[in-house]
Amino acid sequence: MKLQRIQKLITFSPHLHNLVEKKAEKFGISFPEYIRMLAVSDIKKQVDEETEKQIGQSLQDLKAGRYTTIKTKKELDAYIKSL
Repeated sequence: MKLQRIQKLITFSPHLHNLVEKKAEKFGISFPEYIRMLAVSDIKKQVDEETEKQIGQSLQDLKAGRYTTIKTKKELDAYIKSL
């Protein structure tokens, strides 16, 4: 299976480019790899924040009694069909 890639052109000021280039060198990676690492880190943080929000909402729902108790496979099947 061939890995698909998308290439983008990004414009940096010379000052920002130099700062990012130095940071990448400190990590021992290329400039593009450092930018990819930053993007992944940012996305991962967003996913983690969204997960935390969902967990918090779930706990509130539990305390407020907004949940469904399912004890058997038949109940589960009926509940899924009702969605």
